[in-house]
Amino acid sequence: MVKKTDWKTEEMPEQVESFVMERSLTDSETEYIKEGHRPQEMEDKWFMYYENNTLFIHRSWTGYCIYKIDLSKQGELNVTVNRNPEQYKENSVENDRIMVNILINQLLQRNGENAELMKRYLANKNKRDDA
Repeated sequence: MVKKTDWKTEEMPEQVESFVMERSLTDSETEYIKEGHRPQEMEDKWFMYYENNTLFIHRSWTGYCIYKIDLSKQGELNVTVNRNPEQYKENSVENDRIMVNILINQLLQRNGENAELMKRYLANKNKRDDA
């Protein structure tokens, strides 16, 4: 099981936004998420650990906490996202929803769904950049 002390981490800043996502997790999926994720190579951008019903997701290079996901309510993920523009540039809740799903899929080794999710993420980003 990955622990907070296994990697350099920064606390979530005061500038945050919260939203709720509907996503059911089985007991076995939740157990798998609790194992967390420690990056194995430079291209691996995320460090994830579970503590007190919360999945913490940090950028691996900076240690910045980007997402805190409360898993205590069945069928709902209560997400807190970093909104400090010096630490995290994304400001779209829709893209954060997609990214949280991608990251959870990675933990659950369900990467097959992620190609389509990443296409949606990039399409949303391109729309905003063009505006």
